[in-house]
Amino acid sequence: METLEQLEHKYFLLEMQDHWNSEDYRYADELKEKIKKLKEENRND
Repeated sequence: METLEQLEHKYFLLEMQDHWNSEDYRYADELKEKIKKLKEENRND
């Protein structure tokens, strides 16, 4: 399982790309969902 820092770093690198294709948008949505889930889990601990 990836850590919150790893997921946020991947998202940051994706945001730094000059051009996005449809796959990049899908991947960004997936990363955002994973980050959101992890943050919620950490809040509940």
